[in-house]
Amino acid sequence: MSTHTSTQRLGWLIALLLLVCWNLQAEDRLPLTKTHTSQSTTYFHEPNTAIVPALISLTATAGVPFQYQLPALLPYISTIYTSPQLPGNGLSISYETLPPSIVGTPNATDVMNLTINANLTVNSQPESASVAITITVNPPTPISLTATAGVPFTYEIPVLIHENNAGYTSPQLPANGLGLSYDTYPPSISGTPNATGVMNLTINSSNMSNGQSHAAWVPISITVTDPTPISLTATAGVPFTYQIPVLLSSNGTFYTSPQLPANGLSTSYLTYPPSIVGTPLASGVMNLTINASNGQPESAWVPITLTVHPSPTSFAISTINLISCQPIDNAHRLIKLNPVYTGLTGEKITLAIAYDNFITDQPGPYTLQVSTNQTILTFIAQQGSNTAIYNYRWLDACTVGPSNQQPTTTGIPPQMAQPGQAYQLSLANYFVDPDGNPLTFTVSGLPSPLTLTGTIISGTPSGTGSFPISVTAVDPGGLFISTTFQLSVNGITPPTQSFALVSVTTSGCQNLGGTQRQVTFTPEYTGLTGDPIVLAMTNGYITTQAGPYTQTLSTDQPLLTLIAQQDGATSVYNYNWLSACGSSARRAGEEPSPSLQVTVLGNPVQGQQVELAIQGVVGRWVEVSVLDAQGRSAHQQRLDWSPDRVRVSVPLGAGMGVQLVKVQTAHQSQTVKVIKIH
Repeated sequence: MSTHTSTQRLGWLIALLLLVCWNLQAEDRLPLTKTHTSQSTTYFHEPNTAIVPALISLTATAGVPFQYQLPALLPYISTIYTSPQLPGNGLSISYETLPPSIVGTPNATDVMNLTINANLTVNSQPESASVAITITVNPPTPISLTATAGVPFTYEIPVLIHENNAGYTSPQLPANGLGLSYDTYPPSISGTPNATGVMNLTINSSNMSNGQSHAAWVPISITVTDPTPISLTATAGVPFTYQIPVLLSSNGTFYTSPQLPANGLSTSYLTYPPSIVGTPLASGVMNLTINASNGQPESAWVPITLTVHPSPTSFAISTINLISCQPIDNAHRLIKLNPVYTGLTGEKITLAIAYDNFITDQPGPYTLQVSTNQTILTFIAQQGSNTAIYNYRWLDACTVGPSNQQPTTTGIPPQMAQPGQAYQLSLANYFVDPDGNPLTFTVSGLPSPLTLTGTIISGTPSGTGSFPISVTAVDPGGLFISTTFQLSVNGITPPTQSFALVSVTTSGCQNLGGTQRQVTFTPEYTGLTGDPIVLAMTNGYITTQAGPYTQTLSTDQPLLTLIAQQDGATSVYNYNWLSACGSSARRAGEEPSPSLQVTVLGNPVQGQQVELAIQGVVGRWVEVSVLDAQGRSAHQQRLDWSPDRVRVSVPLGAGMGVQLVKVQTAHQSQTVKVIKIH
């Protein structure tokens, strides 16, 4: 081989080596871009990117996640990027991308002047580049909401971080009746604001994803405005009723008012929602708050302004209602009457009648024995400093006949109930309308969950305690009478009397033709424990439901035997329903028998004895019992009775106030109320 050939080959070899070295150096300078596949991560070459020396201007919002990928400042994949100002204000450099990114959530508004430096050593020679970045962080736009004090409020927070596992918190909640509810995602602000004002809240959201922490926040401004009160008007001395609007949609909502009962008004649970009922006693402005809750975290309230106007008329006796007028002999009548007043203010009324030195401060009705020679009675009533006078021609009223008569009551004895056991009480056993009209009842003070349905108080008490219950009976003409009784709910104190079926009240008797009658009646018990009562009748009917009961009976069988059982105690009562129905229900050809009538001769009573006029006795004996207002026996005696006997004198119990006198024959009974004042 010649020297020229060898030299030529060596030159080609050197050129080839230089080309390879140049290619290798160029390959190291090209930036690589990462590409993901299902199996691996690979890199590919990109053309060289020029350095960006100009200022980069960016904008961000406080509380909102921010991300910006930096431009390539040096064309090497191993370039190191740093910034002396980061991390700062919630931002930092993330190396999840190549080149890296500025990421995070700005904490506050600001103008951030950053310097991004890129450094690398190539072939032992340092290379560097930098770029200036200005980030203007703007204030966030708060979410503006409005709410009303006392009205349930809910608002679902918008998505701040698009991750299902992001947590949401607020350093200002719970407050003012509002809190975060996690029943939704994102959660909601819910509750019932307690007071007015502006609530400035911050909602924070954060989570951890792929080892990186993410955060966001948003300001919320809630302006809580005053509720619009419900404005109502009433008149002193005039019955008032208003049904409360629905405050919560739940059927189990319980409504209360801390200001009631007051001024003659109370909350009645005969309707749902309940009603404000009663007769205002005095004029003025009543500011009420109605609260509603359903046993859950839900609640609501509404203010009510009730303006009670004065009575349009001054205090006066407008009329006298004659309840009954019975002849005693040719020269005397036994009358029962009740004054009707206007201009009532709620003050106690003292009434004097210019006859037999009658004077009282107790409410009517009143019973007088009057001579027919004195045809006019003068009524003098005083309320505060106001006096009213009314001349009443009672004898004319007796001739015309009585007007609408006020309902009467024998009073309700103390009741016992046991927690967890069913309880029932028929109010029809204790109230009577002398005109035979149906009565409407209202009750206040019942413990939950006892309720009044028609004439029956029923339910199963859940707790213990002693509860004063007020009951009012109203007739279709608007006349009413009220009484109170004590309900004791406990499992310790036994009843003061043994269980017994003591009487039956007949409330209806319809002639169906022939010998058939449809009879409606209600048994009356003593010694109730609250346990269920099983009632059987000799016509084959048996039930555990509370009365009244309606049965179709034949006049051929005038006696219906009732058998009642409670807690193993059994009581039997022979109910002469045909006699109770009166002459319209009697068998053809049968002589009518009078109904039992008991009249108190002089009421209120001064002294230790009360005089009774008893008429319509069927049988040979009369039993008279005296009970106090709590149902305790003060006197009991059985008298032999003859047809010509009318009157009897009975000793009253010790102490003043209301006492009950019960007169009973073999088939009938009647209870009257006596007021002992001296």
